[in-house]
Amino acid sequence: MSSLRLTLCAGAAVAALTGPAPLAYAADGDVSVTSGAPVPGSDIRLRVQGCAGKSGTAASEAFVADARLSGGPGALTGGTRVRSTLDPGSYGVTVTCEGSGDEVAGTVTVVDKNDKKQHDKQRQQEQEKQKNKQDEQAQNRKQEQNQKQEPGQGSREWGAPASPVAPVHAGGGGTSRLAAAEARSEGPGTRHAVVGLVLAGVAAVAVAVRSARRARGRTD
Repeated sequence: MSSLRLTLCAGAAVAALTGPAPLAYAADGDVSVTSGAPVPGSDIRLRVQGCAGKSGTAASEAFVADARLSGGPGALTGGTRVRSTLDPGSYGVTVTCEGSGDEVAGTVTVVDKNDKKQHDKQRQQEQEKQKNKQDEQAQNRKQEQNQKQEPGQGSREWGAPASPVAPVHAGGGGTSRLAAAEARSEGPGTRHAVVGLVLAGVAAVAVAVRSARRARGRTD
C-alpha cells in the first residue's frame, strides 16, 4: 500500500461538473483537484495517478459522497461535491484502486468563499509568469537554431566590391601602358600615314632602278 501525502494549494475558480473542463491545478503528488482549491458547496473534479486499474473510489470527510473514478491505467478522474457546511481547512482523501486494492492518500484544502478572489488572482499571476518563461525559452531556442543554420553570414564588410578589381600602378610604367592602350583604341593616325608614304617612296625607287637596268641592257 502506498501512502503519499499531498497538500493541494489554494487558488482557482469554482467549476461545475456540467461546465467546460477547467485547467488542472498543479500539485506535488498523486491527487489533484482540476478546479483548484474548492469552497464549501462547490462541485469539483479529482485526478488521481498511481492506480494500475481502470477504476477506483475517492473518499473524504469533505465530500458529500464518494467520488467514482474511471479512466485508463495510471490516470483516473471523477467528480463529487464539497459539503456546504464545511469549515475551511485541510481534509484527508483516501483513494482505493479497484482490482489491486492499493490506496493513494492525500489532502484537499477547502478555502473560504471570501478568499476565493485573492486565490484566483495569485493563481493567474503564477500562470502568467510560467507562460512568459516558456515563451522566452522558445524564443531563445529559435534564435540558436537560426544561428546554426546561417553560419558566417553578416561577416562580409558592408560596401565591399562583389568582384576583384586590379590595382592601378603609379609612375611612368603605368602611364606608358595606358598611353599604348589608348593608341591601339584610336586606330590609324599620323604615324601610320607617314609610314605608308615612306613605303610608297621606296617602292617607287625600286621600280625606277629596275626600269633603268632594263634600258641599259637593251643599249648594250
